[in-house]
Amino acid sequence: MPIDTLTLKEQLKERLRSNNPEYRYYKTIFNTISDMIAVTDGEGVFDANIPFLNFFAPVMGENLESFRFWELFEKIEKFGYVYDGYQNKRWFETILEGTKKHYTIGVQMGGVLHTFNISLSPLDASNAIYIATLTNVTDIMCYKTTLEEGIKSSVEDRDKTHFLLAQYDKAIEAATLVFKCDLRGTITYANRALSEMMLYGKGELVGIHFSVLRGKSMSHESYRHIWKRVQSGKIYKGTLEIEDKLGGSHYLDVSFIPIQDHEKKIVEFFSLSHEITEVVEAKKMAVKTLKDKNKFFDQVSHELRTPLNAIINFTDSALESFDEIIDDAESRELVRMYIERSHKNSLHLLQLINSLLDMAKLRAGKEQYLMDSTEVITLVREVYESTSALNTKEALEYLLEVPPTAVYIQSDELRLRQIITNLISNAIKFTEWGFVRLYVHTVADECWIEVDDSGIGIPENKLDHIFEPFEQVGVHDMGTGLGLGIVSEYAKGMGMTLKVTSVFGEGSCFTLKIPILKTEGESVEWKK
Repeated sequence: MPIDTLTLKEQLKERLRSNNPEYRYYKTIFNTISDMIAVTDGEGVFDANIPFLNFFAPVMGENLESFRFWELFEKIEKFGYVYDGYQNKRWFETILEGTKKHYTIGVQMGGVLHTFNISLSPLDASNAIYIATLTNVTDIMCYKTTLEEGIKSSVEDRDKTHFLLAQYDKAIEAATLVFKCDLRGTITYANRALSEMMLYGKGELVGIHFSVLRGKSMSHESYRHIWKRVQSGKIYKGTLEIEDKLGGSHYLDVSFIPIQDHEKKIVEFFSLSHEITEVVEAKKMAVKTLKDKNKFFDQVSHELRTPLNAIINFTDSALESFDEIIDDAESRELVRMYIERSHKNSLHLLQLINSLLDMAKLRAGKEQYLMDSTEVITLVREVYESTSALNTKEALEYLLEVPPTAVYIQSDELRLRQIITNLISNAIKFTEWGFVRLYVHTVADECWIEVDDSGIGIPENKLDHIFEPFEQVGVHDMGTGLGLGIVSEYAKGMGMTLKVTSVFGEGSCFTLKIPILKTEGESVEWKK
């Protein structure tokens, strides 16, 4: 068939098969290109360069035109992208659409997956014959995959780290007291926990000098010492008292840290603290309790020793004079006096021991109260009469004032008598002249039993502590200080309120406030 009667495709095939010198230069360039190039109509391969032939030689066979290299394209997802150019269409149609500059394919050869970028260029106007160019990007894609996996891993690690840091920040915000300040000491950041503890609003501490947190107990010298230490680049650790917005005290375990840049230059200061107020207060209470106990034991030892020594001395004297008492009236009278004094001191010693036992029972919560309806006016009159003998001072007037009608309360009658008797005994003990008055009156729905006097009064620094165990009322510290402690515990145990007012040097007034029963047989809810 003459060549001019052949189709363009056939003409091309014929010319490529011939050794026409016109194509010598074309062949030379064609084979020196490193990319794999094939001339194809989408059905067969008319020509291919040496890199193409070498690569596909193991699977190509003897007839190049019958070789369908696109059937080797791997339809798999690999390295995070899809090898496309063949799905739902003839393999070259997708590529010819030109939506991408090139498409990626994969070819399995010798057990190795090779990656190529593939592009098609029309050789003639009819688009019936194409130049297919396959650029090997296997190494690049391996690097890309490694990079992608590394980035993915880094992102996952970053996200995990950010999550953990967020949790740490949350924990620090809730449990740790944090603030930062600049080189001048101005607060630049304060976390929520610190602001709430110090009674400041969000952001309210920012811009204030951190010395605003300084507690009353910190001296100016101590403050300067801490500030100089951190300014010199050293960490300060210690316990500090700080003051909140309303003047309340808090104790913190503080770490004050200078923050440096890469040039070792201090750029700001950072403080991490934990509140230990309860621990400090507990320590103070323990020290006070130990001090109180030591004081108590010293006082009790002295108080017990005094009557015991008196009993021993009087008994010894009585024994020495015993042989003379039969014939000598004066000796008999002397021995009588010794025995009477021994008896008096024995009673005093018994009272001390009973008070100690009462206090021990109250502290152990073992005291039992027999609560019942009590007509308080009758009871007060009886107590007044029984305590009248305590007043042996000529310049002291002992008075009773009660309402004319009966008043009913709920009480343990024995314990109520002990309370009133103790208050009267103390009043008489510390009043040399003037008056001691037992006064009963009603205020609203309460019965008030008051014992007031014109005695020495109570020093102001003791007024808030007189109901505490082992505290003493008088300026002369007479007695063990157990009486008012027991009185206070009895009052609390029966649901009553005991108050005191006093002016040192002028007198005192103890007021026992008790709920009134409306009728004689009425009872009220009572909780120990």
